Amino acid sequence: MSISKKKISLIHVAKAKLGLTDEQYRKLLEACGGVCSSKELDDAGFVELMRAFKLLGFESDAARNAYGDRPGMATPAQVILVRILWEQYTGFCDERALGHWLEHYFGVSSLRFADQEVISKVITGLKGMIERRQSHEHN
Repeated sequence: MSISKKKISLIHVAKAKLGLTDEQYRKLLEACGGVCSSKELDDAGFVELMRAFKLLGFESDAARNAYGDRPGMATPAQVILVRILWEQYTGFCDERALGHWLEHYFGVSSLRFADQEVISKVITGLKGMIERRQSHEHN
């Protein structure tokens, strides 16, 4: 299923703010989502593309509004770190599966509800899970 018009608009804002040429933009679409047009992106491709944009220096106001300036709550950087660790552990980026895991082990259904205490436990837990998996693979 393709992404919403709002997400497509965000992609074009990021492209403009980063000053990407059409060729650079198309290469990113291909690398992140395996597509030639933002209209063909699915949610997983959108997440990967936004991650690439972030690495290039783009920061969305939407992400800052969703997770920023909330005293005691998870910071945008912590949320991104959890998503990266989750993908590293599972091998794919599945927000629904992450939500189920968070609910089961930490009592929060989404990262946006995680306070500093919970997000610290989540990050520590994921790092431990990754380390255990890696040590089992080496034995």
